[in-house]
Amino acid sequence: MKRMTADEIRQSFLDFFAARGHTLVPSASLVPENDPTLLFTGAGMNQFKDLFAGRGKRPYSRAASVQKCFRTADLEEVGRTTYHHTFFEMLGNFSFGDYFKREAILWAFEYLTEVLGLPPERLSATVYTDDDEAYAIWREEVGFPADRVTRLGAKSNFWPANAPLEGPDGVCGPCSEIFWDYGEEYACGPDCRREDCDCPRYSEIWNLVFTQFLRTGVNRLEPLPRKNIDTGAGFERFVAVVNGELSTFGTELFLPLIDRVAEIAEVPYVFDSPDGVRMRRIADHVRAAVFCLVDGVKPGREGREFVLRRVIRRAVRDGINLGVDGLFLADVAPVVAGIMGTAYPEVREGMEDCRRHLAREEERFRATFAQGMNALENAVEELLAAGGRVLPGEVTFRLHDERGFPVDLTEDYLRERGLSLDREGFEAAMEVRRRESREGSRLEADIFARGPVAELRAAHGPTTFTGYEQVEDEGTILGLIRDERLREEAREGEEVVLVTDRTPFYAEAGGQVGDRGTAAGPAGEAAITDCRPVEGIHCMTARVTRGTLRVGERVRLAVDPSRRDAVRRNHTATHLLHRALRNRLSAGAVQAGSLVAPDRLRFDFHHDRGLTPEELLDVEREVNREIRGNTPLVTRVMAPAEARAAGATALFGEKYGERVRVVTIGDYSMELCGGTHCRATGDIGAFRILSESAVGAGLRRIEAVTGEAAFEAMVRDRRLLEELSALLKARPEELPDRVRALREEVRGLRRQLDRALLSGAAEGPEETVEELAGGGRLRVRRYPASFGRKHLLAEADRIRAEGGAVVA
Repeated sequence: MKRMTADEIRQSFLDFFAARGHTLVPSASLVPENDPTLLFTGAGMNQFKDLFAGRGKRPYSRAASVQKCFRTADLEEVGRTTYHHTFFEMLGNFSFGDYFKREAILWAFEYLTEVLGLPPERLSATVYTDDDEAYAIWREEVGFPADRVTRLGAKSNFWPANAPLEGPDGVCGPCSEIFWDYGEEYACGPDCRREDCDCPRYSEIWNLVFTQFLRTGVNRLEPLPRKNIDTGAGFERFVAVVNGELSTFGTELFLPLIDRVAEIAEVPYVFDSPDGVRMRRIADHVRAAVFCLVDGVKPGREGREFVLRRVIRRAVRDGINLGVDGLFLADVAPVVAGIMGTAYPEVREGMEDCRRHLAREEERFRATFAQGMNALENAVEELLAAGGRVLPGEVTFRLHDERGFPVDLTEDYLRERGLSLDREGFEAAMEVRRRESREGSRLEADIFARGPVAELRAAHGPTTFTGYEQVEDEGTILGLIRDERLREEAREGEEVVLVTDRTPFYAEAGGQVGDRGTAAGPAGEAAITDCRPVEGIHCMTARVTRGTLRVGERVRLAVDPSRRDAVRRNHTATHLLHRALRNRLSAGAVQAGSLVAPDRLRFDFHHDRGLTPEELLDVEREVNREIRGNTPLVTRVMAPAEARAAGATALFGEKYGERVRVVTIGDYSMELCGGTHCRATGDIGAFRILSESAVGAGLRRIEAVTGEAAFEAMVRDRRLLEELSALLKARPEELPDRVRALREEVRGLRRQLDRALLSGAAEGPEETVEELAGGGRLRVRRYPASFGRKHLLAEADRIRAEGGAVVA
């Protein structure tokens, strides 16, 4: 076998399939687009689900990709085994009604043996028990002997697993797995068998899925008219096998990370040790966290944000167990950029942002960790008070799941106190959580459900958007949706979702609101009040204002031009604002979100503190200087990698397709953006910041206006100054000094009033004396309503000074 670097292996895979007619498709974001069934992208096929379901069209029938994936179903195994990871890369080649089993199997074998140079005799395969076609290809064309091709049932060799009996309904099919044999010395015993053994000898390196059926019920598998290929090869395992490593953690993808952790902790890395497990887990979790952060996921309390928080906190916990006292994750993260930056330049570009989030989350968790210890100590005290000696598993699980407190530390603490842990109860609670995690990440039963929009997309493909070039166009009505059902017509007064084959209406995306306008057909008209994207379809919310609209009619679609112009001004201004902020503050002041509406723009960005008035003024000046320059905007369409190589800024959290629009403003700004923009910066007119505020930890927000709204803001300010000048009888430039003088005058008057009130109280407030039955007297003093809290406290001090027992 020849040794190859990780980058060489990744590229060799893409080159191999490109030479065989495959279109190379960039990795999708870890955050699935328009797919509520998944928290994270967990497989290479996720971005092709529509094609596998027979919906949608693309300009190719063969594709290959290296897909970023994130899974947590086996989170507890990470670091303990030689191959489990949270973040990993999946190599895949796909066919959509093109080639099938023969090509998939033969190409896989050719790539493994001729490109990677793996000895054929150390490879073997499994097939589904009834798949005679795949079995024959492995035996007769590849030439594997019978003992190296094993037939297995639906649990192991069907996708999804056990689909014929258990579902879900939808596209499915048998699969063929390819294994690498590390050698007999790694076998668990003389009876070690590939198909039912988890020992290190055999490693599954590639799974070829043949999606050829549509499941419509228990054991009801209908042949698909278009059969597909979906393969997934574990990239980390390829790197390990090619370079003779038993563990993926022994490769260049992880060793530099592990070495950095060992250096920080000042603890040697020993594979078979508890500290070795901790170091591997930290390396994996930091890598996963970096890629999540780069794709726009931030630590939080719900959904994928909570998953990321849990992964980060597990890494911090391991660092604490290694004896690391200070913050350290931010010092490990740059190693990820060194390893992965060539294949994923966005990791290098976003490293400053990643380090900031990691440091902030680690700091928070270290405080939480201390609280977890307090909670554990309280739980133990309650246990001892009740006469117990075993801490219930549910208590340990709550500490682990809700506070991120490690179970091994819980056990250590209990051992020191002469107590024990209900491990069985803890594992039962953990299994419930694992099951929930698996269910949350598996393909749900409605993954290929056909709603009305999906039906239209399957029949007609995505909407053609013509709004970059024009604000009016003609289109054919493909669908009218009301109450989640397709209708043939819509009458006056009804509100429907209008779908046409082409439209100039921009569908809300990237922070930019959807267009408004009108639709006019031969027998009716409608007001378009919104436009939103659903699975590539521009869904226009339409209220019929006259007559009737019918499916099949041609309609004239007209965007409100003044509203579109206002939106365009604000959108182009956000690009200028983004660059000005980074120029004035730092490269880390990157966009975190935006709203581009006709009346204003809202821009969220990462920064650790509020901006000073001078900084805000500098930013405002810079943006207006670029506006006065009247620089033309140039838009080009290119591949994401080409755009980044040209220096374009890709916004973290945004999901980009195979071709992207790059908006360039001279040599000042270059961003990936699908929105509508001005022809030149001068069209913006003017830019005015209204406010700057905090919206979260390390997150700031600027609200601003442009054009006519900026002029109106100036008018409001001028009128306010004129009114204040009249009230204070001072010229505008004299107002600050006049206000300061008034403030000092008010302070002086307040001091005189305080002295007068206290003097009056000392001379004798209204007072009554009551004799108490048990002896003693009660003196009651009444003070005027003008006495404030400050005055009462001063009077109480004076009374105490008189001596005697006093209740004030």
